[in-house]
Amino acid sequence: MIVGLLMIGAGAVAGAFGSLLGLGGAILIVPLLTLGFGLPLREAVGVSLICVIMTSSAAAGVYLERHVANMRLGMTLELFTAFGALVGGSIAFLLSDQLLSFLFAALLLYVAATRSSLTSSTSPTTSFRMTMNRR
Repeated sequence: MIVGLLMIGAGAVAGAFGSLLGLGGAILIVPLLTLGFGLPLREAVGVSLICVIMTSSAAAGVYLERHVANMRLGMTLELFTAFGALVGGSIAFLLSDQLLSFLFAALLLYVAATRSSLTSSTSPTTSFRMTMNRR
């Protein structure tokens, strides 16, 4: 009962931070499930992928309603991310748990490094946004 309530609360917090900061569910949910609740990595990844469907859909609706999301860019990227997801999901079952854990840790370090070094005036996102707005 307590574990279930903790998972519900943690899921709500992960969803809030994920939609607030544009983070993928894996960055928050996978460490929570593996370190906090002891799930194996592959199971935590599967749960995270299911969770992100609803989180992304709900948050995207808010961002689209406020006209701050580029629908054309999102739909274009969606095609390629879906292809990448099929390939990555297939490869994940060919790799060892240790290698998957290492790759996940490397991704977390990369995200931490890039998030901490960005400034609003020099970020690649700012340049890209200005380019897209000219069209």
